Amino acid sequence: MASAAVNTFQQIGGSIATAVLSALAAAAATDALVGVDPSDPAALLQASVSSYTTVFAWSAGIFAVGAVVCGLLLPHGAVERDPDAAPVMAH
Repeated sequence: MASAAVNTFQQIGGSIATAVLSALAAAAATDALVGVDPSDPAALLQASVSSYTTVFAWSAGIFAVGAVVCGLLLPHGAVERDPDAAPVMAH
C-alpha cells in the first residue's frame, strides 16, 4: 500500500508540475503577443521561443533549488568506520 501511495504521489506531482509549466508557457506566449499582429508568422514564432525560454528558465531554477536542498541535506565528510566491525560477508 505504501508503494502504491508513493507512486500515486509521484504521478500527481509530475502532472501538477507539467500543468504549472504549461500555464507559464501560455502566459509567456500571450505576453509576447501583446501589441503585435497575431497573424504575423514571425510574431508567432517569437512568442513560441519566448514561451520555451521562460519555461526553461523556470525549470532550471527549480532544479538548481533542488540541487542546493539536496546538497544541504546530505551528510558531509567521510563516513566513520568501526575498525573492529566484521566484514559484511561474515554475517
